[in-house]
Order: sequence, then structure tokens, then C-alpha cells
Amino acid sequence: MQTLISFVLLLSLASSAFANSKTSSASLSPDTHWLETELTKMGLSKGFIKEALEIYEPENFDKVLTLNLLGFLRPPGEHMDRVTPEAVRETAKFVKENQEAFDAAKDRYKVPANVIAALLWIETRHGSDTGDFHTLSVYLHLLQTNRAKNRAELTRLAIEKNKKERNYTAKALRTLMAERTKKKYQWAKEQLIALAAIRKEKNLDLKELRGSYAGAFGLPQFIPSSYRAYAKSLEPNDTPNLDDNDDAIVSVAYYLSKSGWKNRKSTAKVTALMKYNNSRDYADAILEISKRATRELQNPHRSLSSTTDNNR
Repeated sequence: MQTLISFVLLLSLASSAFANSKTSSASLSPDTHWLETELTKMGLSKGFIKEALEIYEPENFDKVLTLNLLGFLRPPGEHMDRVTPEAVRETAKFVKENQEAFDAAKDRYKVPANVIAALLWIETRHGSDTGDFHTLSVYLHLLQTNRAKNRAELTRLAIEKNKKERNYTAKALRTLMAERTKKKYQWAKEQLIALAAIRKEKNLDLKELRGSYAGAFGLPQFIPSSYRAYAKSLEPNDTPNLDDNDDAIVSVAYYLSKSGWKNRKSTAKVTALMKYNNSRDYADAILEISKRATRELQNPHRSLSSTTDNNR
């Protein structure tokens, strides 16, 4: 799943760094006729296909493909860089400002407020950076990764990018890119099916839905299949709105609970967080911010100058 989201977010920093590199290519191009044929093969309704093609935004096609398919060539370990005094301060503040929702999340799903608040800080700075990519278009872009023309160009770009780092042989990269493009294609199909179901259920406006280049949206950066499986509302009968603090809080709590979160087991905490984003660095960063925010809430007059990163 967001193992998913995964994917998701160091996202704005990665987007900026990678988008400004020499990896974008005019040779990567969308094909709406191919899309229509592919969506029809998938058995999606005529109404969904018609709407999808009408609201499709092809402008960021090459950016979305390079960020998603070539991101593995970036150095790992960027999440711990986000363990800062600001992160601790804002996490503690977010808990105090949304106490009702955090109390409900803890009562229902037994996940602590500081962990949820730290995760939402890492993901989107508590909603200040949810992304502006058209979510449906992201998946229509990614569906086209496995077209021979795009696959060949992405492989060429990966080899070019790798010349500096030299982490892979050209042969290994060709094999890896063949696997990655196929997996992204299959994953995009799954998420488009989820979006079609969301449209049918009238839960979200696909024309207006926006998020990260990885196809995640809202404060917690859920992907469509995660929204359908885990999104909750603070008010039980309401449609979950992941741009709302309350719903984002209880949704993350439910996700982590279903992923095996146990308050007394460190390994279970890490495992649950890595199901949200398959990165140990990600899990460690959230737990560290949470720990420091707990101290901050227990001693609100304590100087934040002591919340430095010396223990990294």
C-alpha cells in the first residue's frame, strides 16, 4: 500500500531537485488515443473514460515519469534531515490545536497523537504542502510508462543519470527499468480502478483532486486504493475529507492500527510505519520527532534550543 505511499513525500524536495536536473526529455510524450484504448481494455465504464480524457492534463507528463521512474537513482536517507526544532515545535503545536481528533484517534485505534502529528509533518507539513499535480492525470501518465517509446527513453535517461554515480551497469539498468516500468504500469491500473470506484461512490471530485507527483493526496498523502481502504471521518457518517485535519488524523490512526501498530513494541511501530512508506529512515524520523515532541508537550516552557539534532 502506501508502501505505498508511499511513496510519498520527501516529495516536494525531490521534485524540485529532480525536475531541475537534465533528466527531463522532449522524447517522452503522452498519447490520448493509446490511453483511450488501454482504459477500454481495462473494462472501465464509458462515463469514467470520457471524463478522464476530458480532464486529463498532459503538461507534466515528462516530469511525472522521470520523478517516479528515476527517483531510485537519488541518494537515500533524506527523511532524517527533517528532524529539526521546527518539526518538533510544529508537531507539538498541531497536537494541542487538534486535541479532540487526537483523543478520538487514540480511543478508537490506540495510536498516540505525537506519532500521527509527526507523520503528518513529514508528509505535508500539516497540509501546507500537499502538492499541485492533478491526481487522475498522474495515473494516466504512469499508465503510459510501459509504452515501448517511453520505456526506451526512460531507460536512456537512467543510463545517462547513472554515468555520474555509476551504481549500476548499463545491462543491469536496462533490466531494472524494464521491471520498474512494468510495475508502475500495473500499479497505475490498480489506482485508476480505485479512482473509478471513488467516482462511482461520489466521494471525491476527480477534476479537482490534486496532490503529489506520486499520485498521493491530502494531509496524509493517501493513494486512491488507500483512501478506499483506510480513509475515515471523525464523524462516522460523513465522507472522509483528507484535506481536513480531523479526518486526516483518524485516517492515519486507522491505517497504522491496521498495519500492526503496538504501543509497547518498538518493532511493531517501525513495521507499521514502513507499511505506510517502505523506508526505515522514514520510520526513524517520525519516531524521533514524536519522542522530542512528547518532551516538548510535557515541558512547554522548555527552550527549543535543546531540541537540536545532536542525537541523530
